[in-house]
Amino acid sequence: MGESSPRFGEAVGRLASIGQPPSFHLVVQAIEANPQLMRWTAVTAQRNAELILARLKPIPDVRLSAGWRHFQDTNDNAVRLGVSIPLPVFDQNTGNVMAAQEALAKTGAERAISKLVLISIAGRAYDALNGALAELKLLRTSVIPNARSAGETIQSGYLQGRFTLLELLDVRGSVLQALLREQEALQNFHIAIATIEGLVGNPFSLTRESSR
Repeated sequence: MGESSPRFGEAVGRLASIGQPPSFHLVVQAIEANPQLMRWTAVTAQRNAELILARLKPIPDVRLSAGWRHFQDTNDNAVRLGVSIPLPVFDQNTGNVMAAQEALAKTGAERAISKLVLISIAGRAYDALNGALAELKLLRTSVIPNARSAGETIQSGYLQGRFTLLELLDVRGSVLQALLREQEALQNFHIAIATIEGLVGNPFSLTRESSR
């Protein structure tokens, strides 16, 4: 059972910090370590073992026999040895072999489907991540600086009587809207990162960029 109250003082994070993720090719390679795929390794090994056993079953066991014989005419004794090998002419265990082959093929197909699903989820998250990065770059290099510059100009002009209060409030609203867009993009970025890291089972390093 979990604790009803936290045992730590505070949780610290850097929401404004972003970075460039590794290539999607590396993400796909890392997905191989996902527990949903790793479990298929054991299943495949079991199916291979079942197929081997099914193929070995028709091989007959060699039967050995031994006997003692006394010849009265010559008063000699002899040991008689015999070897017999049944020929499996009709029982080749074909049905079980085919069933084992189909089970093995099904296992491979199910693993491939699971991997495609994981890659698809990772691909959508990776696209969302890059989209958030592009939006953050535009906001931080153009939209927010221009909105703040316009706000400062309107503020100065308002104090000089050249702009109305409505114009001042309007430009301040534009700045706040740009900052809200930045926060939404940051949330989308970190959600995408968390999704991908959950799929690969490990955190990955980002090429860090400045927060602003």
